[in-house]
Amino acid sequence: FLIEELEEHIQKLHENRALAISERRAADLADESGVIEAAVNAAVSILSKGSSSAYLSAASNAAQAAAAAARESSNLPPELDEFGRDINMQKRMDLKRREENRRRRKTQSETKRLASAVKNKDIEKIEGELSTDESDSESTAYVSSRDEFLKAADHVFSDAKEEYSSLRTVKDKFEGWKSQYPSAYRTAHVALSAPSVFTPFVRLELLKWDPLHETTDFFDMDWHKVLFNYGMQDNESPSGSNDSDVVPVLVEKVVLPILHHRIKHCWDVLSTQRTRNAVDASKMVIGYLPTSSKDLHKLLASVRSRLTEAIADLSVPAWGSMVTRTVPGASQYAAYRFGVAIRLLKNVCLWKDILAEHVVEKLALDELLKGKILPHMKSIILDVHDAITRAERIATSLSEVWPKQSQKLQPFVDLVVELGNKLERRHMSGISEEETHGLAR
Repeated sequence: FLIEELEEHIQKLHENRALAISERRAADLADESGVIEAAVNAAVSILSKGSSSAYLSAASNAAQAAAAAARESSNLPPELDEFGRDINMQKRMDLKRREENRRRRKTQSETKRLASAVKNKDIEKIEGELSTDESDSESTAYVSSRDEFLKAADHVFSDAKEEYSSLRTVKDKFEGWKSQYPSAYRTAHVALSAPSVFTPFVRLELLKWDPLHETTDFFDMDWHKVLFNYGMQDNESPSGSNDSDVVPVLVEKVVLPILHHRIKHCWDVLSTQRTRNAVDASKMVIGYLPTSSKDLHKLLASVRSRLTEAIADLSVPAWGSMVTRTVPGASQYAAYRFGVAIRLLKNVCLWKDILAEHVVEKLALDELLKGKILPHMKSIILDVHDAITRAERIATSLSEVWPKQSQKLQPFVDLVVELGNKLERRHMSGISEEETHGLAR
């Protein structure tokens, strides 16, 4: 019961960590999109009437005024309660803190992006494609609380007799029993009950396992080292036991539920590193399980569900070039949201060896590429440089998964052909020949 209590605390800790990140990201998006979308709506209402220089100037003024009004409305005025306290002060402080943290994270992300561009000279990452997904305060709060629980876990078996105090001791006792009294070992059905006896020791060690934030192979875990060869030496013995199934049974009954909980409730789908870790952990677990495992099917269903939700929640603006040129900050905001979409596209593709091919194709090509990314690409197609740069990032994200053309890639192929035609016309008219050659490459 002590282990169960610690497991519940650790689970809650991971959930709170994930919730803090998702709530902060949602608040950041609301802060930024509220101002930009107000400005865009104001500009569009005027540009719908005409596109002459007078309309462009009026649209720009209207956008700036709408943005200023949106910022002012978010900066809540003092509102006193019956005790004379300003009940909006905390909201204003939270808004300011988010702005500062957002600025710092974007600086970190930009530094990482430029470093990546230097390392991979042929392909430069775009804004939003790389990101710092967790703030220092979120990480520090988690580590501090986790360390307290793990210290408590060290004392769970402190009052146990020596012969029951460790997994290795209990395992040796069972193996001695099997060696000396194989008939009694078989009659007692130890092969069936051994995993249950070993389970508390395994669960205790797995309290430290953090499959989303670190990569730890089972072969580096003590429980796996102790039990890996259990029953294998004499698997053909007259006892007829299935002791060699101990590790697979523990993986399915103990390890898999932990991973399932993390993916279902704690996985940050927009984090590429967290996704890589989730993929590695899933591959590791799958290696021990039969494909018929119902619990494994539930895990994969949760992966698909989380990816589907993330794609549905993603917004990528499809504003025209006239709007982005008229509204201050609109172009940068749209570019960043496109970068986030590319990040999600890469994360979906990371599951290519685990999820069925038709599932990955539906998520990546139907729902994300066709539903979210291509409308944005069509909206910026007049800006040939940006369109080609972003098309390159799409191709790079998809190339490892679909090295040969899929029918569902045809809309993207058509877009690239159209970009090629526009570049050809630029070349024929002699516009910036050096840049044209660079884009053609």
